[in-house]
Amino acid sequence: MRPGLGRALSSVGKFGRNAKLLLAATAVSGLTQGAYFSVWQLYLKSAGYGGTWIGTYALIGTVVATLLKLPAGLLADRFRRKWIAAVSFAAAALSGAIVALSVSEEALIVSAAVGGVGWGLGGPAWSALFAESVEDAGMDLGFSVSAFVSSAATSVGNLMGWIPEFLVRSLGLGYFEAYRWFMWLVVAIEASSILPVILVSERFRPPTRGSGGLMKLRMFSKRLISAVVVTYALVGFGAGLSIPLLGYYLSVKFGVESGPIGTLFAVTNVAAAPAFLFAAEVSARLGTVRGAAALQAASIPLLALIPLAPSFAAASALYIPRSVLMNMANPLINALVMELTPEAERGTMASISQLSWNLPNSVAQQIGGFVMDALSLDAPLYATSGVYAIYVTAFYLMFGGLERERGNGGE
Repeated sequence: MRPGLGRALSSVGKFGRNAKLLLAATAVSGLTQGAYFSVWQLYLKSAGYGGTWIGTYALIGTVVATLLKLPAGLLADRFRRKWIAAVSFAAAALSGAIVALSVSEEALIVSAAVGGVGWGLGGPAWSALFAESVEDAGMDLGFSVSAFVSSAATSVGNLMGWIPEFLVRSLGLGYFEAYRWFMWLVVAIEASSILPVILVSERFRPPTRGSGGLMKLRMFSKRLISAVVVTYALVGFGAGLSIPLLGYYLSVKFGVESGPIGTLFAVTNVAAAPAFLFAAEVSARLGTVRGAAALQAASIPLLALIPLAPSFAAASALYIPRSVLMNMANPLINALVMELTPEAERGTMASISQLSWNLPNSVAQQIGGFVMDALSLDAPLYATSGVYAIYVTAFYLMFGGLERERGNGGE
């Protein structure tokens, strides 16, 4: 199947009710994430926190999520996945409410931990649940459409970063007050994402007791685990050094606030949305591994040039294509991993992949935030570029053989 952009969009009509409900939840979640990440780091900055505390918050949440990933994956293969996913959305909303109420250090720690519970608990269940919903239509297409929907919704959420600017200029609020009111709006939107998940009619039925688990993954999946752990750990660590801190980085380097930064993220997501659909075409022409490696390799020089940009506009011109190229391969990689994993083991495999990404990413965020504040604002971006180069090489070498075996029908 080689869908172009129009054909991919028209294929959405072939998705079943469950897939459409989950895409609706994806849209609401994307809107929330776009709004949240446009202001979150600036909210903490306006409260007097710097890059070190922003990194610490991320570290706490990611460590909690990491500790839950493997048990959450096992739970997702033994219980109804939609209820686990619904609880995770509720925890995310509660995390936002806590930090909207208070920005004390204690509140930030509790908020980060609760958010980590939601992230860690829901990720494996969500991946397995969505894979089930699009299996008949094709996972390459399904995950690409999901990424398109998420990106489009996130771009709208990014533009909501102008709401605090409006509150400051029109109502005379300070940035801290404006950001706090905006956080409550984000919490309300996040809570609404629970409903479509609850309405899903899940096909998966947990296996009977004693039917297996992590230790009974078939040999092909055990080999897949090695590739997943190494590559996900590399890309997670590389990303953590600078990518989650880019809002803070751009604000400090160029003196911009949530409006321009939110607009940049919105434009990036608008550009990425059709690119996610085109990713299925790249996969059909080059193969998943070659196509993903080529796209991600092309993004690395653009990232390395951002510290040399003389203005926010110049940095934005590099950031947008960098993000599109790096991220448009993600749905292909996710689909490949799910396709190579038996349905009854997908929750466990999703937890392994997310665990492998989260732990190095959380450590790297702490390192990146400290380096930006204490040593060099630009150094983490250069470090990310170097680690990404190693990751792309490892991904191509390790997943290439697995893809060839899948094509040959081997185990």
